Amino acid sequence: MLLKADLHVHSNHSDGRSSVREILRVAIERKIDVISITDHDTVDGSLEALEIAREENLPIVVLPGIEISTAQGHLLAYGIKRDVDAGIEMNEAVRIVRELGGITSLAHPFQFYRHGAVRLSCFKIVDCVEVFNAKSLRIFNYLSELLCRRFGKGRTAGSDAHKAEFVGYGMTLIEIEDPSLEGILNALKSGKSETKGKTAMFEQILSKL
Repeated sequence: MLLKADLHVHSNHSDGRSSVREILRVAIERKIDVISITDHDTVDGSLEALEIAREENLPIVVLPGIEISTAQGHLLAYGIKRDVDAGIEMNEAVRIVRELGGITSLAHPFQFYRHGAVRLSCFKIVDCVEVFNAKSLRIFNYLSELLCRRFGKGRTAGSDAHKAEFVGYGMTLIEIEDPSLEGILNALKSGKSETKGKTAMFEQILSKL
């Protein structure tokens, strides 16, 4: 089974412009199988998405997520349902996420002006690396892919959408037998995924004007 997932989306629970319900609507229209709302330093968007999907029996899997602002850069965490304090060391954030049963992925590495991690030590301690981010320059995505392979990490991709219209611009294709949340996390961590997408950095910047 091949699942199409957008694993980096922001809602109006942090700095996104769209509601969780609007994000889910667009994702379903675009036949996305898995969505993770990864608001900055809060799981509230993900928890709302889980509640809506469950109550309305929506045809989409919501993977709980958050983007943690660590001291060394932004860190995506999946599979957890509680906040992790901003500003802590990345290795501490990784430890906490694992204790909570989740996995981690470096968010938009090398994009230093958006707090992307640049230290090699960060690549060594995470489970996955976001090798395609629709708002990153191609060179940053390319370098992320190189180091992901160098350290044998799982691969993730995301639109980094801050408006629902950009959901799906970055996609993680997950090869999986067990479509449960645990199965998805295990597949990502073990490298059973590919990525694709189109760069939307300038479109998304213009949309904010």
